[in-house]
Amino acid sequence: MAAGAVESVLAVTPTERIKTALIDDAKTNRQFKSGLHAATVLVKRHGPSELYRGLVSTTIKQSATSAVRMGTYNILKEMTKKQGITSNVFTSFGTGALAGIVTVYATQPFDTIKTRAQSVQGAGIVEAVKSVMQDYGIKGFWKGSSMRLGRLFLSGGIVFSVYEQVSALLAPATSV
Repeated sequence: MAAGAVESVLAVTPTERIKTALIDDAKTNRQFKSGLHAATVLVKRHGPSELYRGLVSTTIKQSATSAVRMGTYNILKEMTKKQGITSNVFTSFGTGALAGIVTVYATQPFDTIKTRAQSVQGAGIVEAVKSVMQDYGIKGFWKGSSMRLGRLFLSGGIVFSVYEQVSALLAPATSV
């Protein structure tokens, strides 16, 4: 969770804010030419803090995502070990991909709230929750799951299979 919080402050919140601004901009008169241009305009108009709109909701989402993803991967990895399944790049990919699926459905409500908080209208967490409920009902918190699903399925598989391969390469060097 701590890694997700640090990631949120240093990278995710500003980039997600710019992404959300570009998405909102595409629905209107297209004032931004690029991500860099959007960042520059947002900072000029509202100050550097504008890049951190939605920091709390983004940090909650990112912390939960990291915790669920790592926790699920470790549980699944232990389960495969107990079943006598040999650990290799394919099992690491599959386990990571499954962890990605669990992560999407467990944390999508946080992502939905984060997106509302970073939109043009900007909303606090309570207002974002209320607006999702009003617009879509409880199912609205999982709106956008399919887009995240493809990304986290693949990234989970890739990240954890690479992680296991690098760990295996480094293990003999650290035991010397």
